[in-house]
Amino acid sequence: MPTNQNGFEEMSGKLGELAKVSKKVTLESLEEAANFYVSKLLPVIPKSLIKKKHMIDHIKVTLENEQVTVTFEGTAFYWRFAENGTKQQKAQHFAASTWEQNQKQIENIMTEKIIKEMEG
Repeated sequence: MPTNQNGFEEMSGKLGELAKVSKKVTLESLEEAANFYVSKLLPVIPKSLIKKKHMIDHIKVTLENEQVTVTFEGTAFYWRFAENGTKQQKAQHFAASTWEQNQKQIENIMTEKIIKEMEG
């Protein structure tokens, strides 16, 4: 029987293997990658000159509803001003630049355990 040479058969097999990966391994991989990102982000988070709450003291990795997030608890409203700037404040792009510098390592962390489980 001739096969359709559009690549779907191969991709279908890979997606079938991916479906076998447990949610636990997936969430563990995401959490590990988020913790790595936070470890790289902590040294570059700007500190306020005002004696108030600092973003560095409120960054947290949370696992909720089968999602992993990195948040600035308590200062969540303000981090975007430092990141993107305002009329009076120059943008610092600390979150985006940290992501760009470490993107490959984060992607490797996220996929390493999943690939190992897919290979069996």
